[in-house]
Amino acid sequence: MIMKQTINDKTIKELEEIFLNLGFQKFRAKQVFRQIHVNKINDFFKMTDLSKDMREKLDQIFYFPKIKILKEFKSNLDKTKKYLFELDDKNIIEAVFMEYNNRNTICISSQVGCKMGCKFCASTKNGLERSLLASEIIEEIYLLERENSDINNIVVMGIGEPLDNFSNIEKFIKIITDDNGRNLSHRAITISTVGLVDKIYKLADLGYDINLAVSLHYAFDKKRMEYMPSAKKYKIKDIVKACDYYFEKTKRRISYEYVVIDGVNNLKEDIDKLEKLFKGKNIHINLIPLNPIEEFKYSKTKSNVMDQFQKKLSTRGLNATIRRSMGSDIDASCGQLRNNYAR
Repeated sequence: MIMKQTINDKTIKELEEIFLNLGFQKFRAKQVFRQIHVNKINDFFKMTDLSKDMREKLDQIFYFPKIKILKEFKSNLDKTKKYLFELDDKNIIEAVFMEYNNRNTICISSQVGCKMGCKFCASTKNGLERSLLASEIIEEIYLLERENSDINNIVVMGIGEPLDNFSNIEKFIKIITDDNGRNLSHRAITISTVGLVDKIYKLADLGYDINLAVSLHYAFDKKRMEYMPSAKKYKIKDIVKACDYYFEKTKRRISYEYVVIDGVNNLKEDIDKLEKLFKGKNIHINLIPLNPIEEFKYSKTKSNVMDQFQKKLSTRGLNATIRRSMGSDIDASCGQLRNNYAR
């Protein structure tokens, strides 16, 4: 019995080698690649430019990962849509489609659950189930495009720690940016991380000028360790050093994500430390109001608190802005939809 393999995560070179071994002409590889990544077809029998025999043979050897839409939530405030997706193995992930100023951005998941353990994040509540395959990440993107319209930007900031799934993230980037296929610019992709230092260096050395967003959230290691277990291994000074290297290699400005928790990480000592860490550097601090979850005792950060903190950082010469809220009337925090559905 033939063990089927995924096809939407194969490069043209890989397809050429496989097709030649199957007795197909080499040019068919690019033809199939374009059907998958330009036309976003995930059914061999819809590839009508191939012979019936070839379609049947491909269907015997390959398969497309199937992702099912469990629920769609539409915002009444803007054009944001949030999705619950079910994978082949019945695991559940989340994704978001956002339209703003005639540009479409999606936020996608990279894992089922997360093992990073950040106390204010719903995604990590039940730990890590497994990492998504590159084929699943790609199908996640194309499903969102089929349901909506072509996207301009991809943010890998949904459920999971992307750099904890490095090989599949690397493969998905290679496929999605191929100029024979989807041809998305590297600069249209943002990868988030809690700060896995070794993986930041590894990502920099790939030579891709993709955007990096680091979930910093605290200016001091002691505070960070209390709320973010990964901080026990990765110190802030080492994260910043790795990010400086990333900037040198890619020339892409680093975004430091900072969930503002009133009375915890917006004190004068935090402002002083952030100034010491970042003044004079080409970085951006992205301030995010806390979205409360049951397991974290703090309440939603008020807008006046956000404004005051942003102004204080700006007066210190730091480039800090408050993140625009999209679809805030839908179950807000990443991971909450999945957790609520699982109850």
